[in-house]
Amino acid sequence: MKFQIIKNKLLGLIIPLILYVAWDFLTSREIIPPELLPAPKVIFDTWWDLQSSGELALNMKMSLLRVGFGFLLGAISGFLLGTAMGLWKPVELYLNPLFNFFRQIPVVAWIPFLILWLGIDEWFKIVFISFGAFIPMALKTLEGIKGVPASYLEVVRVFEYGWFRVLRTVIVPSALPSISTGLRLCLSEAWMLVIGAELVAAGEGIGNVMVIARRLFQTDVVLVGVIVIAITGFAMDKVLGLLETRFLGLHRSQNAQ
Repeated sequence: MKFQIIKNKLLGLIIPLILYVAWDFLTSREIIPPELLPAPKVIFDTWWDLQSSGELALNMKMSLLRVGFGFLLGAISGFLLGTAMGLWKPVELYLNPLFNFFRQIPVVAWIPFLILWLGIDEWFKIVFISFGAFIPMALKTLEGIKGVPASYLEVVRVFEYGWFRVLRTVIVPSALPSISTGLRLCLSEAWMLVIGAELVAAGEGIGNVMVIARRLFQTDVVLVGVIVIAITGFAMDKVLGLLETRFLGLHRSQNAQ
């Protein structure tokens, strides 16, 4: 079993390795001009220079702070709305049509409106990020609460539990897998949107570094930004996935006891 897992992980490295070899071959022989696609070594050297100077760390810190605030704002508000629509039928009847209408609008379509209202300062970026994080969180929370088995609710009605106790001991635990998935979707969306916000307007942030590099035709810096964004997003999703697995496993063991 363990050998099969290792084998599957190694198989997943084949395509990236082929792409790397092709990239190195095309750039080392200048089949593709280095101005359009720098060699892997150049990318590594550029990353090292940006990291050593502290420029990369400073801009990544700003991007991560924006993601953190936007993620929290969107996740909390999405959880509250999803919970309200899932628990109270009148709330769902009033709000669900409007919510379904607004969730069809791409988040980037709100950029001109948000800039008019909030300018291009930090609040614009945080609210923009929270818009994207809000929708998946509300949807997955609603889905989780709607999926609570009716038999569970029948039992708590028999024992005449109060609403808060029902929410704490039955509804939220049952909906937890769906809520956890919503959090991962939230974080992924927030990380993608912070780059979009910084590409539009930012004084600092990894997206701003890429914008300046594009204007100066520094394709190596742009590619470093793309790779750092991909690795950071992958790492955040993996960490949240591990926390989700650990937390859900702990929760199930406590319920079993």
